[in-house]
Amino acid sequence: MKQSYKYTIYIILILLTSWSCRKEVVIDEKAPDSKGFVKTENVAKLIKNTTLHDGSFDNIIDHANNFSIKMPYTVIVNGQQVTINDENDLQTVEDILDASDTDTDSIEIVFPVTIILSDYTEVTIHNQHEFDHYVAQSTGENEPDDDIECIDFVYPITAHVYNTVTEQTRNVNIQNDEELHQLLDDLDDNDLINFDFPIALTLYDGSQISVNNISELETAIENNQDACDEDDDNDHDDDDCDTCTTSQITAVLTGCPAWTINELERHDIDLESNYTGYTMQFFANGDIAVTHSGTITNGSWSVSGTGSNIYLSIDITAIPDFSANWHLEEIKQDGMDKKVKLKLDDNNKMKIKSHCP
Repeated sequence: MKQSYKYTIYIILILLTSWSCRKEVVIDEKAPDSKGFVKTENVAKLIKNTTLHDGSFDNIIDHANNFSIKMPYTVIVNGQQVTINDENDLQTVEDILDASDTDTDSIEIVFPVTIILSDYTEVTIHNQHEFDHYVAQSTGENEPDDDIECIDFVYPITAHVYNTVTEQTRNVNIQNDEELHQLLDDLDDNDLINFDFPIALTLYDGSQISVNNISELETAIENNQDACDEDDDNDHDDDDCDTCTTSQITAVLTGCPAWTINELERHDIDLESNYTGYTMQFFANGDIAVTHSGTITNGSWSVSGTGSNIYLSIDITAIPDFSANWHLEEIKQDGMDKKVKLKLDDNNKMKIKSHCP
């Protein structure tokens, strides 16, 4: 009897020790609690879309938002060979295209090249036919897509992945979007994931916010996913004002006494020839005067916004073709030659130019 009692005590001690060790693993490895999430939840989808590869930065070359061309590669631009080693070389391509307003622009890709898809998969492309196939699968200009570009994670981030079946936790140090996207993509159905908080996020205007839990992270992405222009079009000029300021555009406009219409398109109809001989003058007090054949038409103007989201509002009742809340696309200054490019959408654009010190 005494021997049986000792055996029972021994078994109980083994069970208690085993239970205690299992609990230690969970606690010591900081397994996510109920505030974590699984890969099927909304927050997981939002994070994956935020970490997708943005392929729109090189649309001047490929006209595709859903992939980019892996550097280095070579293109022939209006007969000139250009090697694209980094994003700065895309400016060289733009400069060649902008050198003349009257020539016919052309860009030829020298194959083979490798493209990087939105999920970071790399595909080797051997010819134009294969390339066109992938372009056709990409979303069109300014069409809605899964990629969230108006908010970004600040790295590094530490994640904890807890498997509810094995009761094991692995800690992952994440350095970039690709690693975070791949981590979520590789989650098992039984995995629960959480992060070390707080996590910093950068908004489209360059400011940062901090979130302290999964719920705040989900809300931050949802509130900012459509907060900016993602610049998903093929107009190589329209990203030149990422760092423009209202003071800069004000100084340029008021610094020249006479602006003329270089290009004007309203509702997909070219109208610049209708305004040959018209000049505009922008005054610091917000007045604007349009002069033509000795007649002056008055109106008002103002600027607002920051960075890539600056707007020039022109209100001239007698000239509705000029009047709109124009998005500032580009300020170009080459010596005394000044150009300002404005846009509402692909069918409504205006470019004005001036020549002054």
